[in-house]
Amino acid sequence: MRQGLLVTAYHDMKQLERLLRRFDADFEVFVHLDKKCREDISALTARPHTHLYQRYSVEWGDYNHLKAIIMLMEEAYAQSDLEYFHLITGSDYPALPLAQFKAFCEQHKADNYLEHFALPHDDWGSEGGLNRIQYWWLRPNAHRTAGAWLTRKLNSLQRRLDLTRSFNHFGGKLYGGGTYWSMSRKAIGVALDYMQRHPDYLRRFRHTSIAEEICLPTLWCNSDIQLTNNHMRYIDWGTDGANPQVLTEKDFDKIKSSGALFARKMERGTSDKLLQMIDNQ
Repeated sequence: MRQGLLVTAYHDMKQLERLLRRFDADFEVFVHLDKKCREDISALTARPHTHLYQRYSVEWGDYNHLKAIIMLMEEAYAQSDLEYFHLITGSDYPALPLAQFKAFCEQHKADNYLEHFALPHDDWGSEGGLNRIQYWWLRPNAHRTAGAWLTRKLNSLQRRLDLTRSFNHFGGKLYGGGTYWSMSRKAIGVALDYMQRHPDYLRRFRHTSIAEEICLPTLWCNSDIQLTNNHMRYIDWGTDGANPQVLTEKDFDKIKSSGALFARKMERGTSDKLLQMIDNQ
């Protein structure tokens, strides 16, 4: 069985190269690299079965990340021999030996692994995450940009005036979840077909905060696709539950016992011993 590996990355080409070396010719790789990246990518462009794109400048939580993901889905789905698809980051790493990884996916190629929940959701703040899509966000990562002040003022004004945007798809039933997933060809086809027939659906997520955590979960949860509420990723969210912690060799046993397909996140230097332990399985 041939599979599609969809990767969104923005830096550390050496780590990305190491990640991709873990996969063989049974995997077709589609990488979207942040347009702002100026690192040497020659090793990636020379790699067989690898397709590299630098179409969008991506900021955390911005609409362009969602567009990059949809583009990767389109490119991968266009290859008719691919039967299963994984969306990961450049900081992910396969948690299983390749033969075991392949065997699992072959056995579960009709299964769809996505973390998902109905909105509003208690863990997504005081408004349950509805604020992400009901208000206009100029820059979702407001605390990191020069437009932070204007974004905060605009959001405050919308709340005071009770100005909210409607959501008219699927009877207004919204779902959130994890950005990253492992999905069947049928599921990818269902998503792309819906967005092709309803181009206003994707556009509706412009000026949405972290749109990639709502767009596809909402679409798939309102479809006939059967979902397993597990993203099959080992992630340590730390004490604040907001940012993935960098994994080290101390996490090896937890990764191994998790049953996950991928572990996130890895950084060269800090994660070197862990990466070697995984490679030596």
